[in-house]
Amino acid sequence: MNNYQKIFFFLVFFILVISCKDREEELSIEDNTIHSLFKKADDASDIDIRKMYLDSVMIKVKDYPIEDSLPKFYHKACKGYYNSDFYDDALISGRKSLYLYNKAKDSLNSAEVMYLMGSIFYHGKSERDSAFAYYTQSEKLYQKLHDYDGLGRSKLYKAYIYYNSGEYQLCETEAVRALALLQGKDVIDLYNCHNLIAAALAGQKMYSQAIEYYEFAMRQIESFSKAGYSQEYINYYRASCYNNWGEVYVDMEEYDKAIELYSNALKLISEKDFTSLYAKLLNHLAYAKFKKGDMKDVEANFLKSFKIRDSINNAYGIISSEIKLGEFYAYKKDTVLAVDYLKEAYHNAKELKSGDDILKALDKLALIDKKRSDLYYSNYKAVTDSLQLVAQENRDKFARIEYETDRLQDEKEALVKRNGFIIGVSAMVMLFIGAVFIIYYLNSRNKKLLLEQEHQKANEEIYQLMFEQQNKIDKAREEEKSRIAMELHDGILNNIYAVRLNLEFINRKSDDESVVKRKEYIKQLQTVESEIRSVSHDLSRNAVFQDKSFKDVLESLVMSQKNKFKTAFDVAVDGTINWDDMPNIQKVNVYRIIQEGLQNINKYSVAQNAMVEINKDGNAISIYIKDDGIGFDPEKVKGGIGLRNLRKRTSVLNGKLDILSSPGQGSKIKIVFPN
Repeated sequence: MNNYQKIFFFLVFFILVISCKDREEELSIEDNTIHSLFKKADDASDIDIRKMYLDSVMIKVKDYPIEDSLPKFYHKACKGYYNSDFYDDALISGRKSLYLYNKAKDSLNSAEVMYLMGSIFYHGKSERDSAFAYYTQSEKLYQKLHDYDGLGRSKLYKAYIYYNSGEYQLCETEAVRALALLQGKDVIDLYNCHNLIAAALAGQKMYSQAIEYYEFAMRQIESFSKAGYSQEYINYYRASCYNNWGEVYVDMEEYDKAIELYSNALKLISEKDFTSLYAKLLNHLAYAKFKKGDMKDVEANFLKSFKIRDSINNAYGIISSEIKLGEFYAYKKDTVLAVDYLKEAYHNAKELKSGDDILKALDKLALIDKKRSDLYYSNYKAVTDSLQLVAQENRDKFARIEYETDRLQDEKEALVKRNGFIIGVSAMVMLFIGAVFIIYYLNSRNKKLLLEQEHQKANEEIYQLMFEQQNKIDKAREEEKSRIAMELHDGILNNIYAVRLNLEFINRKSDDESVVKRKEYIKQLQTVESEIRSVSHDLSRNAVFQDKSFKDVLESLVMSQKNKFKTAFDVAVDGTINWDDMPNIQKVNVYRIIQEGLQNINKYSVAQNAMVEINKDGNAISIYIKDDGIGFDPEKVKGGIGLRNLRKRTSVLNGKLDILSSPGQGSKIKIVFPN
């Protein structure tokens, strides 16, 4: 490496160090504000207040100058919105974080955001196609990164989408793959895999295999306590598994086993804590007993379940209750009531586009309402054909999404290779431009440093002149006082003394009138003599003890303030501060800081009282400038010249500036710097 290269790399390193330092100082306050807003959002119990704080974060990060931190902020905001059920806001912040992560080539975080976006579309928006696309993209990235935990979760939720689309075989295949990847990982994910495989097998009428996987799922629940989950949480999962397992026995017409499972599940949970699951179990228990022929409490349990579901607006649960009530009342020969419930179920199922429930309602109506059975069967066939068509379209759509994801990934890799040469050439050009910029920047930096040095020198000269002028004034004042004292003592006092002696001499005359008068004169002259002597001593004493230190200068500065608001100014300066040991440049900046603070009070505060305190605490000096005026919003005026000057002078003192104010609450400026 030649000398020119060494100089070049040294300059690059130097400018990077300077830039990092400046950037840290600029961002420290803004960064703390954003983290504080996130913490407030996490701590808020009301979701509307939580959204307000998250919205504030989104506003703040728009102007955040460091792009490296932006994707993490958007990512965290996306999670916050999603957990609070604000799905549209979650999508906006999620897309922004994904764009920035992709731009930074951060594959791991890109995969996590894609997985989160899939969950938003799946759980929040019920848009299976979009959810499937995001899960597939996250799956590809996790596979490339060999992150098998993330890959397993992506496959698991793709399997849920297959299940909800009626693709039970595809669901089983994908869930088995997820189970293989998640072995030894999170116990909840393992339980979900076994439970979903069992449900997919039941959907294919493979009941014995489904029961086997429900048993696996139940064994998995036994390990929840070791993972730290509460007994209440464990009971919920056990009751859910019993419910799913019981449905298999109902389909197999083994009603006694189903009744036993449902009854055990109801003993594990309470209506208050798990309302939706409690209503589902009650409905299933009533149906199993009804199918067995045991009518005890059946109607009461059906109606109670329906009432609970209606109170919590559980749309799918309401449809299930209506279908089972329709079947029950048909058995009871109450055809009118049975048809009413089934028609309502059919109407609600159409609104929710729930194909299985539509078919169940039509099938029951065709059997019960004989007069319109042909119409119901016709509709049943049309819906069946439509669902088959939708199922085929879904299979094609999912396959197309898989293909498109692979194709885009291949194109992306090809594009990266194709652009390699262009990037290399661009890097060389950027290095040249960077060298020119560094030279220009260093020249500008040197000029700035020279200006700052000249400014500091000028401040020192001003301070020196100020104190020299003050010393001259003090010296002249002392000389004048000494001269007056000398005149009083040596001139007037001596003359009066001489007169007193003469009067005493004349007083030797014997006439009474002269004696009385002269004694009066003597007494008056003695009084004048005492007064003049007192004045002389006072003047001499003041001249001796006159102390015009920097402390006096600061006190004089504060107490001399006047403004149109008739503010009462007060000052307190710690007497233990040794101003003589402080460099002149520091004293100049202290003086200017207080002067600037007082000027702001005089201009804007409308204060009744203002106070300046200067204290020493260990090796630090604190300056407080306070008023009880109208206050202001520091965020709105942070770019003002006055506050910029305060920050700059505080920086020269190597100190820290804090401004505490809000409208109507007065203001407080605190500067702490090392002594």
